[in-house]
Amino acid sequence: MKPTLTAKSIVGLSLLLLLSALFCFSAITKYSSIEPFEWTFMDMGLPNTVAFLLARFFIGFELLLALFMLGHFYLKCFTYPITILFLLAMTLYLLIILFTKGNSVDCGCFGDTLPMSPAVSILKNIGLLGLTYLLSKIYTPKPYRFQPLLAGIGAAAMLAIPYVFVPFSQEPKPINLNPLYQDASECPKVELRKGKHLIAFMSLGCPHCRNAAKIFRNIYAEDTSLPVMMILLGNPRDTADFFKDTKANVVPHFIYRNSEEFIKMAGKYVPSISWVNNSIKERNISYVQLSTALLRNWKNN
Repeated sequence: MKPTLTAKSIVGLSLLLLLSALFCFSAITKYSSIEPFEWTFMDMGLPNTVAFLLARFFIGFELLLALFMLGHFYLKCFTYPITILFLLAMTLYLLIILFTKGNSVDCGCFGDTLPMSPAVSILKNIGLLGLTYLLSKIYTPKPYRFQPLLAGIGAAAMLAIPYVFVPFSQEPKPINLNPLYQDASECPKVELRKGKHLIAFMSLGCPHCRNAAKIFRNIYAEDTSLPVMMILLGNPRDTADFFKDTKANVVPHFIYRNSEEFIKMAGKYVPSISWVNNSIKERNISYVQLSTALLRNWKNN
Protein backbone atom coordinates (compact mmCIF):
# COMPACT_ATOMS: atom_id res chain seq x y z
CA MET A 1 0.00 0.00 0.00
CA LYS A 2 1.35 3.41 -0.94
CA PRO A 3 1.75 5.92 1.90
CA THR A 4 -1.12 8.37 2.18
CA LEU A 5 -0.28 12.04 1.84
CA THR A 6 -1.58 14.10 4.72
CA ALA A 7 -1.30 17.76 5.65
CA LYS A 8 1.13 16.73 8.39
CA SER A 9 3.39 14.80 6.02
CA ILE A 10 3.34 17.59 3.43
CA VAL A 11 4.27 20.20 6.03
CA GLY A 12 6.97 17.90 7.42
CA LEU A 13 8.47 17.24 3.99
CA SER A 14 8.45 20.96 3.14
CA LEU A 15 10.21 21.88 6.39
CA LEU A 16 12.76 19.10 5.92
CA LEU A 17 13.58 20.32 2.41
CA LEU A 18 13.96 23.86 3.76
CA LEU A 19 16.34 22.69 6.49
CA SER A 20 18.34 20.66 3.97
CA ALA A 21 18.60 23.67 1.65
CA LEU A 22 19.85 25.89 4.50
CA PHE A 23 22.65 23.48 5.40
CA CYS A 24 23.60 23.12 1.74
CA PHE A 25 23.64 26.91 1.30
CA SER A 26 25.75 27.31 4.43
CA ALA A 27 28.31 24.78 3.17
CA ILE A 28 28.52 26.25 -0.34
CA THR A 29 28.93 29.85 0.84
CA LYS A 30 31.68 28.87 3.28
CA TYR A 31 33.44 26.84 0.61
CA SER A 32 33.40 29.65 -1.96
CA SER A 33 35.43 31.82 0.46
CA ILE A 34 37.08 29.16 2.59
CA GLU A 35 40.20 30.97 3.77
CA PRO A 36 38.42 33.30 6.25
CA PHE A 37 36.67 30.21 7.63
CA GLU A 38 40.07 28.54 8.12
CA TRP A 39 41.34 31.61 9.94
CA THR A 40 38.57 31.37 12.55
CA PHE A 41 40.14 28.08 13.68
CA MET A 42 43.66 29.55 13.62
CA ASP A 43 42.42 32.38 15.85
CA MET A 44 41.45 29.69 18.37
CA GLY A 45 45.12 28.68 18.56
CA LEU A 46 44.94 25.62 16.32
CA PRO A 47 47.93 24.81 14.06
CA ASN A 48 47.62 25.84 10.41
CA THR A 49 47.30 22.29 9.10
CA VAL A 50 44.65 21.38 11.67
CA ALA A 51 42.67 24.52 10.78
CA PHE A 52 42.91 23.65 7.08
CA LEU A 53 41.58 20.13 7.66
CA LEU A 54 38.96 21.08 10.24
CA ALA A 55 37.43 23.85 8.12
CA ARG A 56 36.91 21.40 5.27
CA PHE A 57 35.51 18.75 7.61
CA PHE A 58 32.87 21.17 8.89
CA ILE A 59 31.85 22.06 5.34
CA GLY A 60 31.69 18.38 4.37
CA PHE A 61 29.65 17.63 7.49
CA GLU A 62 27.10 20.31 6.59
CA LEU A 63 26.83 18.79 3.11
CA LEU A 64 26.37 15.38 4.74
CA LEU A 65 23.51 16.66 6.90
CA ALA A 66 21.87 18.28 3.87
CA LEU A 67 22.12 15.03 1.90
CA PHE A 68 20.85 12.87 4.76
CA MET A 69 17.80 15.12 5.13
CA LEU A 70 17.16 15.16 1.42
CA GLY A 71 17.59 11.38 1.15
CA HIS A 72 15.62 10.64 4.33
CA PHE A 73 18.59 8.69 5.69
CA TYR A 74 18.15 7.54 9.31
CA LEU A 75 16.21 10.65 10.29
CA LYS A 76 14.99 9.48 13.69
CA CYS A 77 18.06 7.64 14.98
CA PHE A 78 20.88 9.75 13.50
CA THR A 79 20.12 12.80 11.36
CA TYR A 80 17.83 14.70 13.72
CA PRO A 81 19.90 14.03 16.89
CA ILE A 82 23.24 14.84 15.25
CA THR A 83 21.80 18.02 13.71
CA ILE A 84 20.65 19.18 17.15
CA LEU A 85 24.07 18.44 18.66
CA PHE A 86 25.81 20.24 15.79
CA LEU A 87 23.62 23.32 16.18
CA LEU A 88 24.18 23.35 19.95
CA ALA A 89 27.96 23.17 19.43
CA MET A 90 27.85 26.01 16.88
CA THR A 91 25.71 28.11 19.21
CA LEU A 92 28.24 27.62 22.02
CA TYR A 93 31.02 28.69 19.65
CA LEU A 94 29.03 31.79 18.67
CA LEU A 95 28.50 32.69 22.32
CA ILE A 96 32.27 32.52 22.85
CA ILE A 97 32.77 34.81 19.83
CA LEU A 98 30.09 37.20 21.12
CA PHE A 99 31.68 37.53 24.56
CA THR A 100 35.30 37.70 23.37
CA LYS A 101 35.03 39.76 20.18
CA GLY A 102 31.67 41.50 20.50
CA ASN A 103 28.75 41.61 18.11
CA SER A 104 30.34 43.75 15.39
CA VAL A 105 32.25 40.88 13.73
CA ASP A 106 30.96 38.62 10.97
CA CYS A 107 30.45 35.10 12.29
CA GLY A 108 31.19 33.63 8.83
CA CYS A 109 28.19 31.27 8.94
CA PHE A 110 27.39 32.03 5.30
CA GLY A 111 30.84 33.01 4.09
CA ASP A 112 30.96 36.50 2.59
CA THR A 113 27.67 35.93 0.74
CA LEU A 114 25.48 36.87 3.71
CA PRO A 115 27.32 38.68 6.54
CA MET A 116 25.78 37.94 9.92
CA SER A 117 26.60 39.04 13.46
CA PRO A 118 27.04 36.41 16.21
CA ALA A 119 23.82 37.50 17.95
CA VAL A 120 21.73 37.16 14.80
CA SER A 121 23.35 33.80 14.03
CA ILE A 122 22.55 32.56 17.55
CA LEU A 123 18.89 33.46 16.99
CA LYS A 124 19.07 31.67 13.64
CA ASN A 125 20.44 28.55 15.31
CA ILE A 126 17.73 28.64 17.99
CA GLY A 127 15.14 28.73 15.22
CA LEU A 128 16.81 25.79 13.45
CA LEU A 129 16.96 23.84 16.70
CA GLY A 130 13.22 24.35 17.15
CA LEU A 131 12.57 23.34 13.56
CA THR A 132 14.67 20.17 13.89
CA TYR A 133 12.92 19.20 17.12
CA LEU A 134 9.52 19.77 15.50
CA LEU A 135 10.50 17.60 12.55
CA SER A 136 11.60 14.81 14.88
CA LYS A 137 8.06 14.76 16.26
CA ILE A 138 5.97 15.11 13.10
CA TYR A 139 8.08 13.64 10.29
CA THR A 140 9.91 10.33 10.70
CA PRO A 141 9.61 8.17 7.55
CA LYS A 142 10.48 4.51 7.82
CA PRO A 143 13.76 3.07 6.40
CA TYR A 144 13.68 1.90 2.80
CA ARG A 145 15.54 -0.52 0.57
CA PHE A 146 19.22 0.22 -0.20
CA GLN A 147 19.25 3.00 2.42
CA PRO A 148 22.48 1.78 4.12
CA LEU A 149 24.35 1.57 0.80
CA LEU A 150 23.14 4.97 -0.43
CA ALA A 151 23.83 6.61 2.92
CA GLY A 152 27.37 5.19 3.06
CA ILE A 153 28.26 6.28 -0.46
CA GLY A 154 26.67 9.70 0.07
CA ALA A 155 28.45 10.31 3.37
CA ALA A 156 31.84 9.42 1.90
CA ALA A 157 31.25 11.67 -1.10
CA MET A 158 30.07 14.68 0.92
CA LEU A 159 32.97 14.51 3.38
CA ALA A 160 35.49 14.14 0.52
CA ILE A 161 34.24 17.00 -1.66
CA PRO A 162 35.88 19.89 0.30
CA TYR A 163 39.26 18.12 0.22
CA VAL A 164 39.18 17.03 -3.41
CA PHE A 165 37.66 19.87 -5.40
CA VAL A 166 38.80 23.45 -5.80
CA PRO A 167 36.30 26.01 -4.40
CA PHE A 168 33.70 27.28 -6.84
CA SER A 169 35.15 30.80 -6.87
CA GLN A 170 38.46 29.58 -8.28
CA GLU A 171 37.68 29.87 -11.99
CA PRO A 172 40.49 31.66 -13.87
CA LYS A 173 39.76 35.36 -14.38
CA PRO A 174 41.70 38.49 -15.33
CA ILE A 175 43.31 40.58 -12.63
CA ASN A 176 44.03 44.25 -13.30
CA LEU A 177 47.50 44.98 -11.97
CA ASN A 178 47.87 48.31 -13.81
CA PRO A 179 47.25 50.39 -10.66
CA LEU A 180 50.57 49.10 -9.30
CA TYR A 181 52.36 50.76 -12.24
CA GLN A 182 50.57 54.12 -12.41
CA ASP A 183 53.61 55.86 -10.95
CA ALA A 184 56.68 54.78 -12.92
CA SER A 185 58.97 56.10 -10.18
CA GLU A 186 57.26 54.06 -7.46
CA CYS A 187 56.19 50.64 -8.70
CA PRO A 188 57.27 46.99 -8.32
CA LYS A 189 60.70 46.28 -9.79
CA VAL A 190 59.28 43.13 -11.40
CA GLU A 191 56.80 43.25 -14.28
CA LEU A 192 53.95 41.30 -12.69
CA ARG A 193 51.60 41.70 -15.65
CA LYS A 194 53.63 39.28 -17.76
CA GLY A 195 54.69 35.73 -16.99
CA LYS A 196 53.99 33.61 -13.93
CA HIS A 197 53.97 35.12 -10.46
CA LEU A 198 52.69 34.14 -7.04
CA ILE A 199 51.36 37.45 -5.73
CA ALA A 200 50.49 37.82 -2.06
CA PHE A 201 48.33 40.80 -1.11
CA MET A 202 48.86 41.53 2.57
CA SER A 203 48.16 44.22 5.15
CA LEU A 204 50.97 45.34 7.43
CA GLY A 205 48.72 45.15 10.49
CA CYS A 206 47.08 41.77 9.77
CA PRO A 207 48.25 38.88 12.02
CA HIS A 208 47.43 36.24 9.41
CA CYS A 209 49.40 38.22 6.83
CA ARG A 210 52.38 38.07 9.16
CA ASN A 211 52.03 34.29 9.41
CA ALA A 212 51.91 34.10 5.62
CA ALA A 213 54.98 36.36 5.31
CA LYS A 214 56.95 34.01 7.57
CA ILE A 215 56.08 31.11 5.26
CA PHE A 216 57.15 33.17 2.24
CA ARG A 217 60.43 33.94 4.03
CA ASN A 218 61.16 30.24 4.52
CA ILE A 219 60.20 29.33 0.96
CA TYR A 220 62.28 32.14 -0.54
CA ALA A 221 65.27 31.16 1.59
CA GLU A 222 65.13 27.69 0.00
CA ASP A 223 64.87 28.96 -3.59
CA THR A 224 65.38 32.62 -4.50
CA SER A 225 64.49 31.94 -8.14
CA LEU A 226 60.81 31.44 -7.32
CA PRO A 227 58.58 34.19 -8.78
CA VAL A 228 57.00 35.53 -5.60
CA MET A 229 55.93 39.06 -4.73
CA MET A 230 54.30 40.51 -1.61
CA ILE A 231 52.11 43.57 -2.13
CA LEU A 232 51.87 45.19 1.30
CA LEU A 233 49.13 47.67 2.10
CA GLY A 234 49.94 50.27 4.71
CA ASN A 235 52.10 53.18 5.69
CA PRO A 236 55.82 52.70 4.97
CA ARG A 237 56.64 53.67 8.57
CA ASP A 238 54.89 50.47 9.71
CA THR A 239 57.17 48.21 7.69
CA ALA A 240 59.91 48.14 10.36
CA ASP A 241 57.66 46.37 12.86
CA PHE A 242 56.27 44.05 10.18
CA PHE A 243 59.69 42.93 9.03
CA LYS A 244 61.09 42.77 12.57
CA ASP A 245 58.37 40.22 13.34
CA THR A 246 58.39 38.26 10.07
CA LYS A 247 62.05 38.59 8.92
CA ALA A 248 60.52 38.60 5.42
CA ASN A 249 62.30 41.71 4.13
CA VAL A 250 64.42 39.44 1.90
CA VAL A 251 61.30 38.43 -0.05
CA PRO A 252 60.49 40.68 -3.04
CA HIS A 253 57.86 43.15 -1.89
CA PHE A 254 56.21 46.45 -2.68
CA ILE A 255 54.50 48.88 -0.30
CA TYR A 256 51.18 50.08 -1.71
CA ARG A 257 49.02 52.82 -0.19
CA ASN A 258 45.89 52.99 -2.33
CA SER A 259 43.46 50.90 -0.28
CA GLU A 260 40.62 51.20 -2.79
CA GLU A 261 42.64 49.80 -5.68
CA PHE A 262 44.25 47.25 -3.35
CA ILE A 263 40.81 45.80 -2.47
CA LYS A 264 39.89 45.62 -6.16
CA MET A 265 42.98 43.48 -6.81
CA ALA A 266 43.07 41.45 -3.59
CA GLY A 267 39.39 41.07 -2.71
CA LYS A 268 37.77 41.51 0.69
CA TYR A 269 40.11 39.30 2.72
CA VAL A 270 43.85 39.25 3.28
CA PRO A 271 46.19 37.56 2.94
CA SER A 272 45.00 36.97 -0.59
CA ILE A 273 47.54 34.82 -2.43
CA SER A 274 47.04 34.32 -6.16
CA TRP A 275 48.63 32.27 -8.89
CA VAL A 276 48.88 34.86 -11.69
CA ASN A 277 49.83 33.91 -15.25
CA ASN A 278 50.03 36.76 -17.77
CA SER A 279 47.51 38.84 -15.78
CA ILE A 280 45.13 35.89 -15.40
CA LYS A 281 44.43 34.87 -11.83
CA GLU A 282 44.39 31.10 -12.16
CA ARG A 283 43.36 30.50 -8.56
CA ASN A 284 43.86 31.62 -4.99
CA ILE A 285 45.73 29.47 -2.51
CA SER A 286 45.68 29.39 1.28
CA TYR A 287 49.05 30.16 2.82
CA VAL A 288 48.83 26.95 4.84
CA GLN A 289 49.11 25.04 1.53
CA LEU A 290 52.25 26.79 0.34
CA SER A 291 55.48 24.87 -0.14
CA THR A 292 58.65 25.23 -2.16
CA ALA A 293 57.88 22.05 -4.13
CA LEU A 294 54.41 23.29 -5.03
CA LEU A 295 55.77 26.62 -6.26
CA ARG A 296 58.50 24.97 -8.30
CA ASN A 297 55.99 22.65 -9.94
CA TRP A 298 53.69 25.54 -10.87
CA LYS A 299 56.59 27.65 -12.13
CA ASN A 300 57.88 24.91 -14.44
CA ASN A 301 54.55 23.70 -15.85
